[in-house]
Amino acid sequence: MAKNNNLSIFLVTLLAVALCSSNGNPTMRGRKYNEGWCVPDTGASEHDMQAFLDYGCSQYSCAEILPGGSCFEPDLLMAHTAWLLDLYYREGGVCKKGLGFITTSNPSHGTCTFP
Repeated sequence: MAKNNNLSIFLVTLLAVALCSSNGNPTMRGRKYNEGWCVPDTGASEHDMQAFLDYGCSQYSCAEILPGGSCFEPDLLMAHTAWLLDLYYREGGVCKKGLGFITTSNPSHGTCTFP
């Protein structure tokens, strides 16, 4: 019985350490939660950005980046990905690793306002 209890404690502790030390956790990287804006990395592939848009727009309303939306222009994959990456960051606190990075430069432009 004690062996099973020790194993359970070990596994819970290991999980907690893994979650807290994750690169996806901005508070553990010394960043204040939702500091800056999450924008696409210039090295992000078009395939990965499109896949993120397809998935993200199935989870969130993407009306702002659709025709007629305040962030539709410029009608560029990178611009639309920037808007969705930042929304994802605002909602979940994670800037998608391998696709985006945190910047202190506000990406708002024209009628498109990033929070």
